[in-house]
Amino acid sequence: MPKTRESNFDLLRIISAFAVIMLHISYWFLRFDETEVFANCHFPTLFMTSITRFAVPCFFMLSGAFILADERNADYKYFYKKSIKNIGITGAIFCALYVLYRIVKLIASVLILHKHGVDDMLYGMLNIIKSIIVGSPAGHLWYLFTLAGLYLAAPFVIRLATDLRGGGGKPIRHNNDSISCSCKHKLHNE
Repeated sequence: MPKTRESNFDLLRIISAFAVIMLHISYWFLRFDETEVFANCHFPTLFMTSITRFAVPCFFMLSGAFILADERNADYKYFYKKSIKNIGITGAIFCALYVLYRIVKLIASVLILHKHGVDDMLYGMLNIIKSIIVGSPAGHLWYLFTLAGLYLAAPFVIRLATDLRGGGGKPIRHNNDSISCSCKHKLHNE
């Protein structure tokens, strides 16, 4: 049976995408609401921010719905190969570009513009290295890093759900798997 496309999910994606755009725009107004130009925008801006906050959790839920619905994703090799191809390579390229941009900007501010001293440049380089280690080389790419963590867990969750349902899928417990317990076995023996 061919898979049918769920139009409600597509509609939810479109609405959420517009909500994320509105959320970012409203943040811009909040930053500048004390100037004369935006002095009367405080309440409408807070209202817009409040009604658009659903969008990011909605994207997480949609990602989970699409990933968990596909039983093929229970195969580690298949899922991780697909995930690295789809978001891993793109995320790595953009992170590298933003790190390069931050390094060039820092060096330019010290050597060309003379805004900061060499100590500030060393401190700035340490901040860049720290941001890479903690997974936020560019603040607005936080979603990719969070999604990567969820993607790491997805095959395990699919196998767990299959095992708990008693389905014909592969159970969690295999000789070559990193998880060595079977929840179904435990639940039936208690």
